[in-house]
Amino acid sequence: MSKITSYIIPIFTLIFFVFIMQGGLFWATSQQEKKDMLQYSSQIENDIINGHWEQARGNLKHLDLSFKKAVPKLQYHAEIDAIDSIKEDLARLGGYIDAEQMGSSLAELRELNEHWDNLKN
Repeated sequence: MSKITSYIIPIFTLIFFVFIMQGGLFWATSQQEKKDMLQYSSQIENDIINGHWEQARGNLKHLDLSFKKAVPKLQYHAEIDAIDSIKEDLARLGGYIDAEQMGSSLAELRELNEHWDNLKN
């Protein structure tokens, strides 16, 4: 009995930790945070295309806050480089929106979306 227990406990512990680490994005980020990121990103894109720069700035602030809420939970699943690249994308996007550059803003927003989608993998 003792020998079986000495094998079973470490095996279940390893399985538990592998499950937690591999399911980190699913367990860590709520569905609302995922929807918020996609919703604000879509709104910013529409604002940029329509030339509503003030609304784009407001939605960018909401997107930034939504991402900052998700970062502590994402750190269990994502590499720090991936999180940093999204932070840099947000900063550059803010600069392009302030300069009211449509092409650069849209390119940066699409890169941000690509980095966000890559966190799921």
